Amino acid sequence: MDQFTETTRTSYGQNIGNSFKGILVGIVFIIGSIVLLWWNEGRSVEQATALAEMQENIITLPDTKYDIKNENKAVLLQGMVKPLSEVIDPEFGVISEGLVLRKHVEMYQWKENSSSKTEEKLGGSTETVTTYSYVKEWSSWQIDSSSFKHPSDHQNPMMTHKSETFVTDAQLGDYHLDTNIVSRIGASEIYHGLATMPDKIGIATNYKSYLYIGFSPQNPTIGDIKISYTYSPAAEYTFAAKSFNKTLVPYVTQNGKSFVFVRSGRVTAVTIFQEELDANSVLTWILRGVGLLIMFIGFTMIMGPLATIAKVVPMFGSLVGGVTGIIAGVLTLILGSVVIALAWFGSRPLLSLGILAVGVGIAVVMAKLGKRKGEEPVHASTASTPPPRENDATPPPRSDATPPPRT
Repeated sequence: MDQFTETTRTSYGQNIGNSFKGILVGIVFIIGSIVLLWWNEGRSVEQATALAEMQENIITLPDTKYDIKNENKAVLLQGMVKPLSEVIDPEFGVISEGLVLRKHVEMYQWKENSSSKTEEKLGGSTETVTTYSYVKEWSSWQIDSSSFKHPSDHQNPMMTHKSETFVTDAQLGDYHLDTNIVSRIGASEIYHGLATMPDKIGIATNYKSYLYIGFSPQNPTIGDIKISYTYSPAAEYTFAAKSFNKTLVPYVTQNGKSFVFVRSGRVTAVTIFQEELDANSVLTWILRGVGLLIMFIGFTMIMGPLATIAKVVPMFGSLVGGVTGIIAGVLTLILGSVVIALAWFGSRPLLSLGILAVGVGIAVVMAKLGKRKGEEPVHASTASTPPPRENDATPPPRSDATPPPRT
């Protein structure tokens, strides 16, 4: 592994200037997060509505025979899928009698990793130490070495072979399945056909479980290529789609969503649609998290100048940065909840109000916790002062004090 270290210093004035530039970037981030959250909620509602529509209308066929009464309807079709021709990779002559053949290509390449550590200095300047390390690894895609910080002696050749998928038409009872439908079947099983092929195939050496272009798989060099295959066999599958003229085509819902679902083996419609609803829910929460994170970063960047100015003394900068972080979190929860609630208000107003209430409630709790945290040092200093002892009290006037003048 090759490693290089680079140290850069940024003055206090440069840090302040960069923080003010960050305000504009922060505004863009907040606008972008609002757009993402609004779009994601609409997408989630539309997807769930479309899935419910197809599930309500789908007909589970008792067998694989075509019936004109099911024409243009959503159907669930189960049975043995048989390929109509062999599947071939023409480059190396690899042949499969399955439905889908997937070629996986990897190239041995340089990869750049970088890590940075920033230290704040007294006076507001910063010192950043960045470490660049270069490792060799197998990658399924081309790594652009021209963008490396130290490209010298870390150059990757062009990847001359690419991963590909080969598909055949198939038959399911009376139904013809074209390649667009068959390609939705995942090629997840290991292909063992290389074991019966010659030791040398073109420029590749056949190691019976994979093909290798290079000198030695045990000691690979940059630019070596490794090729393996997976496939999907002829077997029982379940399809949920639209029946049209003895074929299966995507089912289009009223809101324009297009669906074709494929499962290995025999699977009920209830199971398929529940899996799709769960997947939609997971994706919705992932995108919500991404949107809220972008919004939080935006608010943090907008308030960045406050922490940067305070970093003239590093301890103060950390304190102000913590406070602005809490404020950014509160603002994110409030604005994010408002955006999500408004997106749901048209279809589910009660849920919309619930989301808004939960978001604002969490924001209030965070604000109170932040306030208490900021007041803790004051209470601690007050509590550290011991009460006056009884023996230390101011004594009363002595009896030998100066008497008043005599008359």
